[in-house]
Amino acid sequence: MKIYHFALIFLIFFFASVIKSDISIGLLKNIENDKEEITIGLSSATSDAVNYLSRTGSYGTGTINKDEVLTTFFTSLYASFGIISDLPKQTEIDIYIPVILICDVDGYYVYYFDEHVADDGNTYIERVWTEKKPYYFEDEYFVYRFTLTDMVYIFDKNNILEVEDRVIHVERKEFIMNPIYESFRMNYSDCILLNDEAFDLARKEAIINKLEDVMTYYTSRHNHIAYRQGITYTFSLPAGSQEWAAYIDDVSILVVFQGYPYGPDMDYTYNKIASAGANIIKKPRYYVEEKSWFYLAHRQGCERIKDSNNLLDETFDTIEECAELGAYCCECIEHGARVPELKYDNK
Repeated sequence: MKIYHFALIFLIFFFASVIKSDISIGLLKNIENDKEEITIGLSSATSDAVNYLSRTGSYGTGTINKDEVLTTFFTSLYASFGIISDLPKQTEIDIYIPVILICDVDGYYVYYFDEHVADDGNTYIERVWTEKKPYYFEDEYFVYRFTLTDMVYIFDKNNILEVEDRVIHVERKEFIMNPIYESFRMNYSDCILLNDEAFDLARKEAIINKLEDVMTYYTSRHNHIAYRQGITYTFSLPAGSQEWAAYIDDVSILVVFQGYPYGPDMDYTYNKIASAGANIIKKPRYYVEEKSWFYLAHRQGCERIKDSNNLLDETFDTIEECAELGAYCCECIEHGARVPELKYDNK
């Protein structure tokens, strides 16, 4: 063979390799585009549903309209997938959403697939809501039912508060300020009710752990339902990722969307826990007052700063930010932050 024969063979293999590479890149781009479209549609549907809560005020004890939230979510999702009038496709996509949670101010609801045997003896599958479930936590002193605000329900297991009603629903600052709890403050100073940081940490961990356990249980439980629908994918909540926890301080929605096939040959599966917050729960701001020789931090609404002309222009999100300025804490702030043994006047 002459040299130009080798050159021709090289060019053939070279262009074949380039064409194959271009095809592979094109397929990967199409796969990523499909995935991105699913993500956008799911995120939009979740945001639309939680915006319904915010816009209508449908949240809080006894007022949440769960079915309207679902209608908003699924209408938006079907529209994004282009199946707004395709009932078979809607039924098909529904099976890949094993569980939806609506996280309200004082508890959460779970929407899941369930089986029941009817009077005719046949087994039917339908989606149902649970009753509102509490965000609860227990230590050696109390059983707590947390909320997304400073309100907390407490069961006094050992009657250490020495009050008539052992079930209490109260703002946490009452345990810091109210004279009837003075004995409790003296004898149980390590209780999380008296420590801002410890309370917030316990509340967040309790809520996150409870919601994760619930999503894990109902997602795993969904395998039996999916199998009856001819789906062999194994549903299980992915471990490690807690991006959904970004909204646990607010009224929010969590949607487990798992196992949905996509790609040219439908050989890829889409898995995501979509979440969105309603931006309803407003956390208190902190103000810093300049005194004669020190700074004093106050919680928003403190009586001591109603007529003060010495407040800094800037407000703060956390006690830690105030402490960075060297500010001490007013009595309106829980004792978990920097509280010196300091006497001061109101000047």
